[in-house]
Amino acid sequence: MSTLHHEILINAPAEKVFATLNDLESVRFYNPLVSTVSIVSPNKTGVGSARHCVFKDGKFAKEKVTASVPNQSISFDLYEHQWPLAYMRWTNRLQQEGTQTRLSADTEYAPSMGILGKLMDALMMKRQFGKIIAQSLEQMKAHVEAKP
Repeated sequence: MSTLHHEILINAPAEKVFATLNDLESVRFYNPLVSTVSIVSPNKTGVGSARHCVFKDGKFAKEKVTASVPNQSISFDLYEHQWPLAYMRWTNRLQQEGTQTRLSADTEYAPSMGILGKLMDALMMKRQFGKIIAQSLEQMKAHVEAKP
């Protein structure tokens, strides 16, 4: 299993940041890989809600909310995808710091394909996932701060 940790300070209250994370369709505004997104569950928010993301390279992933504490944290699992992963899950935690919010993103995943997957993780996957997550957080910061 591999783990990644990222943090960013956003100039907005936790409620505003959580509203963006809780709006599953808004991922298209801050994840640089997402082309389109649609809700694939009866509920649009909360535990059990799920989205189908189509990426710019034509691949897709389905993600489900597995835990949610309003204005504090939200967790996702990747449950259907086209990547060499046995699993991936992540939690976004929010901490109010004055008028700003610290967003901490913790991601854990395990590559599939045994030894080959572990080698791919060491050579490129971990670095690539880290880069994408960092870009997503920067774009989320810009998106949230630009919203009225």
